[in-house]
Amino acid sequence: MKNKKLSSYLAFASVVFAAIWLGAYITRLILTYNLFEEGELVLKYFVNDTNISGIFQAFEPLYYITFITYVVFIFCFTLFLVLSGLPFKKNGWLFIISLIIYFTLPFEIVLMTIDYRIISLYLSGNYDSGSVLKLVIERLQVLGGFSVILILCYLSIPYFLILRPFSAKEIR
Repeated sequence: MKNKKLSSYLAFASVVFAAIWLGAYITRLILTYNLFEEGELVLKYFVNDTNISGIFQAFEPLYYITFITYVVFIFCFTLFLVLSGLPFKKNGWLFIISLIIYFTLPFEIVLMTIDYRIISLYLSGNYDSGSVLKLVIERLQVLGGFSVILILCYLSIPYFLILRPFSAKEIR
């Protein structure tokens, strides 16, 4: 009974942290893409040396939120899978959700290494907007459109959670 209750709490925590992470991730992505001209990684006309520092300082909480909530989300989801004991064979929806999460994990880790370097710049006190800009551009270039694909994959998860397709029906 303890495992069932704990796995329910972990499932809830996974959903909450995933929602917070995805919301902050989408917000950060939209704000970041709005700094650049369409199709190019050239800053828009209104972004200059005097205001870019303030812009990046405004983005700082989004880096913390996305980094921390993603790590906690992966941790809670993994513990949920281990403790729940739900078999993938009978719960296809859970299998698909797990595939989405764990197949995108390595790519997100690559992007998070760049985020970690940005966070390190913020925390070290050696904050330089030019360095942050280089890292932001690197993040956008490393995996290209992966962030959009990741968002679309994660937006399909509520469908699987609510309708639970591919569940085995018990025949009596």
